[in-house]
Amino acid sequence: MSNATPIERSNGAAAISAKAMALAAALEVELVECVWDIGADLTHEHAHRLDLITAAKSVRVYFPDLELTTSGNASRTKRTEERLQRAIVQLQQRTPAPTYGYR
Repeated sequence: MSNATPIERSNGAAAISAKAMALAAALEVELVECVWDIGADLTHEHAHRLDLITAAKSVRVYFPDLELTTSGNASRTKRTEERLQRAIVQLQQRTPAPTYGYR
């Protein structure tokens, strides 16, 4: 492992956080915070964890090490964006549908 790897990982995490903020804004979700837990077991599929937090809810998203340490790979970028979008949709505030109606 090179000395640059933690910096690359931090840069990748920052880029993913920025993308999450942009996707959230597009979906009218106000993220309060993006919190990373950069894992130590880099071979694990869920090596790194990102918590996306709004005022009312939070959702956890997992990323393998390759998604944090590489950029410019179109398929990896697409997978990351799709994963973020699915997570952010879970954070959208929905008005509950009425369980009954008046006639």
